[in-house]
Amino acid sequence: MPFQCLGNTTPAAVLIGSLTGSEPVAVVGRGTGIDDQAWMRKTAAIRDALRRARLVISDPIALLATAGGADLAAMAGFLAQAAVRRTPVVLDGVVVGAAAVVAEELAPGAREWWVAGHQSLEPAHAIALGHLNLKPLLEFEMRLGEGSGAVAALPLLIAAVKVLAEMATFESAGISDKE
Repeated sequence: MPFQCLGNTTPAAVLIGSLTGSEPVAVVGRGTGIDDQAWMRKTAAIRDALRRARLVISDPIALLATAGGADLAAMAGFLAQAAVRRTPVVLDGVVVGAAAVVAEELAPGAREWWVAGHQSLEPAHAIALGHLNLKPLLEFEMRLGEGSGAVAALPLLIAAVKVLAEMATFESAGISDKE
């Protein structure tokens, strides 16, 4: 049997599952396409990690230390600080979604400064976006993250800003009758 490692969707699923109260089977996805045996091992690993996370659920920093990694901690800190600085951020896939769920715990209300670029096929991502009350701009059934969903949504955001900033009003266009 070939070895299949657990990647970044595993700690993301643990963080999302723990902070949303979701069951392991609800947050476990196929990642880059694991088979049924690997999925069952991943589900067991997430179940065990959720048990450990339960002990520190009220402390987002301890939760990151218990169930996350340096990458998730850095992203959560960046997202929380961006909100404090009133800087909008386009979120990408499930890993960034997990960091966002933690960042919302660190800086309540931070979600008001984020937009979801897309929704990935990972079940935990839909749970995270629902928990944050964010609707994805795009749904292309993408699995690969690495910023691809955020970059794909960027032209849509740029177009929306241009329309809001540059579109004439009835008054500026000299139209007196709006009918």
